[in-house]
Amino acid sequence: MPDAWQRVSEVLREQEEEAVRFLQQLVQADTQVLGHGITGGREAAGQELIRARLERLGALPDVFEPEEDRLQRYGLGNEGHNYAGRPNVVARFPGVGGGRSIILNGHVDTMPPGDPAAWPYPPWSGVVERGRLYGLGAADMKAGLAGLLLAAEAVRRAGVRLKGDLIFESVVDEEGGGNGTLACLDRGYRADGAVIAEPTHLEVQPAHMGFIFYAVRVEGKPLHSSRKWAGVSAVEKAIKLIQALNELEHRWLLTRRHPLLPGPSINVGEIHGGEAGSTVPGWCEFKLCLHYLPDGPEAGRRTEREVLAALEDCARGDPWLREHPPKIEKYQEGSPFEVPVDHPLVQTTARAVEAENGAPVRVSGKPAGCDARYFTALARIPCVILGPGEPEQAHSVGESVDVQEYLTFIRIAARLILDWCGVAE
Repeated sequence: MPDAWQRVSEVLREQEEEAVRFLQQLVQADTQVLGHGITGGREAAGQELIRARLERLGALPDVFEPEEDRLQRYGLGNEGHNYAGRPNVVARFPGVGGGRSIILNGHVDTMPPGDPAAWPYPPWSGVVERGRLYGLGAADMKAGLAGLLLAAEAVRRAGVRLKGDLIFESVVDEEGGGNGTLACLDRGYRADGAVIAEPTHLEVQPAHMGFIFYAVRVEGKPLHSSRKWAGVSAVEKAIKLIQALNELEHRWLLTRRHPLLPGPSINVGEIHGGEAGSTVPGWCEFKLCLHYLPDGPEAGRRTEREVLAALEDCARGDPWLREHPPKIEKYQEGSPFEVPVDHPLVQTTARAVEAENGAPVRVSGKPAGCDARYFTALARIPCVILGPGEPEQAHSVGESVDVQEYLTFIRIAARLILDWCGVAE
């Protein structure tokens, strides 16, 4: 491997400026999901850049849209999405045999930018300023996606023959729940290990939390505010339910621990209700996302039961809610994932980081969910999360990534490919 690494390293040094330009181009492409992917998405603009680069590398990319009727068979709670014009792009680079195969996976989609006027630079600018590249998706996760592709490209350009197969996947709809990666697994793509380049600040993450989204709608009795006592405020009843969820979160924090992950949480991220300040609100709806620990195969079902029980117990204790129970809808979910820290894939990834950084790597867990769960839960493929960018940059106004960290990640990914897949003589 030393000679192979020297050749790859030289290619990486030569392509540093091109690596930054390509990331700028990818950030400048508007690839946002619409309505969490339910109403569609604009990923095609970025996928065309990916496809063209793979073809210049000599690959024959598999370009395909997820199929709703096929994905529904898995019953994973992310149904009813529109995939028209939203293709995955996958390329396989066969090895010569005798080595381990690897999937390099990243998502090209982003969340919407919110108010563009609030950004220090336009969301799709790709501006580089003081060593950071700014733009929507720069950290989450176009730097990781581009880095994986450029690492694979450097191995190919250096003329290194891998023993194991290398599969590169640029997927859609991760922000909508992960059906892009699910569609790749449904299509039959398999390997001995997988890497997802979500932003980890170059920490190695062999675990992430599970998540569930709920919408809770509460009915009230509308009336003129001057006779408030004769009406029933749906907003006030919703607040009671939210307080019950806060109490559940507190119990979780007291009783549940994980060596790599923070405690479970329940976040109420949206609340709407009523018609006017002069009217007792006749309706209120709030939406929440909860995160739970990988605590056994029944962790998700147990979490669901506890959340529903907390809401139902609160409703039974209130005369109005007992007769008018809240309507509760689960509209998105993802299971947690965990691979043992001593697994060969985790250790190989850690060695690659340490070799490049010259310091011990930090192994941690990802508080949010990502597509890693699909590899382990559905295909029994060990997976690790590693990528450039600070996690707190994800979904933030003024999102950016450190350019040097991005370039370092490309070198780490190339080392990992060589070590995991093996180099032919």
